[in-house]
Amino acid sequence: MLADLIKIHCLTHGATFPMSRTSRTVVCKEGAEEHTLSSNFPNQGQWVYCCNCQTFIAWDPARKEVSVNECLFCLSSLNPRAYSCDRCAVTMVDYDDQTLRKQHAVLSWGAPQPACAGCHHFPGATPKTHFCGVLKCNLSSALQDCPFCHLSIPQPSQNGARPVPAPVAESDAQLAEAKARAHEAEERIRLAEATARKEIELRVRAERRVEEIERKITGDLVMPQTATIEPDWARREAEIARANAEVEVRARQQAEARAREAEQLRKQAELAARREAEMRQMAEQKARELAEIYSLGQSGPSIPRKDKITIALYASLAGVLFILLLLLIVTMIRMSGN
Repeated sequence: MLADLIKIHCLTHGATFPMSRTSRTVVCKEGAEEHTLSSNFPNQGQWVYCCNCQTFIAWDPARKEVSVNECLFCLSSLNPRAYSCDRCAVTMVDYDDQTLRKQHAVLSWGAPQPACAGCHHFPGATPKTHFCGVLKCNLSSALQDCPFCHLSIPQPSQNGARPVPAPVAESDAQLAEAKARAHEAEERIRLAEATARKEIELRVRAERRVEEIERKITGDLVMPQTATIEPDWARREAEIARANAEVEVRARQQAEARAREAEQLRKQAELAARREAEMRQMAEQKARELAEIYSLGQSGPSIPRKDKITIALYASLAGVLFILLLLLIVTMIRMSGN
């Protein structure tokens, strides 16, 4: 499947090629001799991931003329934001473009959404932002030192900014997960619609084929038989034509049944998407409530036990909905395979 492939860009040869997401060895076969870009992807080497074109670029610090201010593959350059993962060797770079549907993004305060594009992990701590002199842009990371300029990344309190509270960060993570599940549900809806369109096209073709066969049979029946055509041969042709017509009718009926199943799956996917939207709204409301509670001051009372129970209930509900969505996806795959 296309979802299991990623794009790799080699700076040495300027070549782009696909690779399996589960593969750990990245080999560029361009040029006279193939060379290994990484033997433990994404943990070895230095990789820059463009969120706009979804391309992993094998970064070379020695190439001073290359900059992340403009993507080498899609040429995006509006408001670059970088995030270096503290779990792997991937640095995500996001650019402003409201027309794209991105699988990964970098939020304005430096956190990846929904997670790192390389290892799919959340940052181990609240990301800290500084201006990297090598990349010439703002870079956020939970690391102590910048992986490019190797300078110590200052704590947010040194710039007068307050650290993001842990409950708000957890709520943001839950909100990001809800948005990701909603995006997956939308992708399933589009897939179901495409399947329905294909089924309708097959049904139309089957109907046209049946009409052609019926016209041919009718023309054979009204055409006067000549002395050169034997009656047995004509009967056999008519029987074959009727059998083909019956096959086409059955194919049309099967196509209509599959179209109805695809429509039901599309409705179920839309219902799941609406549920995910409701969960996202609930997560946003909870995040705002937690932010308001935190803004009242550190000296105020702690979060009541009732709110903790409510958060646990919302998290459980989100987990149940996620399991139902997985069951729905498995059912769709099995029905498509049948």
